[in-house]
Amino acid sequence: MAYLDSNTKAGLHTVDMTATAQGLVAGERFERFKIEALTEMALRIAGIVMVMGSVTMWFFLPVDPETGRLAAYGMIASLMALAGLGVFVYGTRGFRRRMTLDMQAGKLTLTKINMHDQARISREIDLGSIESVFLHRPAQPGGLATLLVRVAGKQAPAIALSGDTHEIEEVHAELCAVLKGATAAPRKPSLRIADAPRNSGFFAA
Repeated sequence: MAYLDSNTKAGLHTVDMTATAQGLVAGERFERFKIEALTEMALRIAGIVMVMGSVTMWFFLPVDPETGRLAAYGMIASLMALAGLGVFVYGTRGFRRRMTLDMQAGKLTLTKINMHDQARISREIDLGSIESVFLHRPAQPGGLATLLVRVAGKQAPAIALSGDTHEIEEVHAELCAVLKGATAAPRKPSLRIADAPRNSGFFAA
């Protein structure tokens, strides 16, 4: 049985955790990523300025088709527009992780969200393919722990969340409780807390 009642939110400092009717939603708190948020805003602005600059080159700069400057300006404007779009997309790719457990769908979704809570990078994992869910503890006191999901057929485990060790343990315990208390997954994953070997990074068995 899960520790949290449905639609109940846990008050944690480095992560948010909410029990839902379908399972569980947990994510890294925005307050931890103020520098990343400023970087995203700067990249958004830079991308928009570059695109607007390309529009300016197309419509406002004097060009003379006979001298070939039209083609030159057109190529520069096109490259600037593409670069601006690339900067904008890169800037909005997301810097906070969110984990969504949907027992009805039988899936665990790992998402990276941006400053506007928009999902940009998502990975859906079938619950039946999960081999283990475990913690990678920080090497030094005061560091951040990482919640990892090992999937069958994948050498490297997927990163679900990072945060204070005690809070990640709470998320892990709630995740285990929800998974063990339901029968939606055809194959029950092995759920455990384990310390990864110091010399092997995230590739602990």
